[in-house]
Amino acid sequence: MKPEENAETPQARETRPGWNWRQSHTVFLVLPVLCIVLVPLGGLPYLFGRLRWPLPTVVCMLYPALATFIIYCFFASVVRLIITWRRCTWAKRILIITEICLPIVFLVLFIMLSPLMVESQLWPDAGPFTYGLRDSVRTKVNIPAIRGWLRTLDEEDHKEHRSYRGPNKLPEPLRSLSFGVVSLSEDRNGNPQIRISGGGGFHHWGATIGLEDMEIPESDLETQYECWLLVEPGVYVYEW
Repeated sequence: MKPEENAETPQARETRPGWNWRQSHTVFLVLPVLCIVLVPLGGLPYLFGRLRWPLPTVVCMLYPALATFIIYCFFASVVRLIITWRRCTWAKRILIITEICLPIVFLVLFIMLSPLMVESQLWPDAGPFTYGLRDSVRTKVNIPAIRGWLRTLDEEDHKEHRSYRGPNKLPEPLRSLSFGVVSLSEDRNGNPQIRISGGGGFHHWGATIGLEDMEIPESDLETQYECWLLVEPGVYVYEW
């Protein structure tokens, strides 16, 4: 009985259910496609802009980790193809070859879509972070309520620059904002405007909210900031 039991043991091990990540197409096919969307196509900076998180976290921490993963996927897939070539079907070989090509596509797109090489057609007017910031302001900031509060101010309230630090010191329409510093000042027409800024180190971002007829100095914005986008008349976002 013992020899028979020992003979069945390898078969039992082969049929034992479990997830082998080294052979998983989720790891070597799906995740590299996700990395392509997040890094070369700008999905990760856009997401950080929507969440208003500091972009240096992407550059210093997440990008090196994703690059290491992509390199691993390439060499691991090459080794798998060499080892399993004889016993694999052609469908399996084509699948592994596709997994080898994805890291190459990642590298090519990363170089081609780099702002230093060519202007991205996906984000033609600004970086993906600024697009995410614009959509965040558009969907999460109560612009009509802020404008209603601005109209209640006297000229003395906004003639001199005033900064609000901390949510407890903000007026009620502004307490949902989590950018960092909120400043009250005048626009070129002498009307009140709110400037919201955040970030730190070598990356900052912000938004300016004024009345609907506020004049937006496009030439000044192009010289002061790295890029900027219009949210709606009287509202724009920027990063520098």
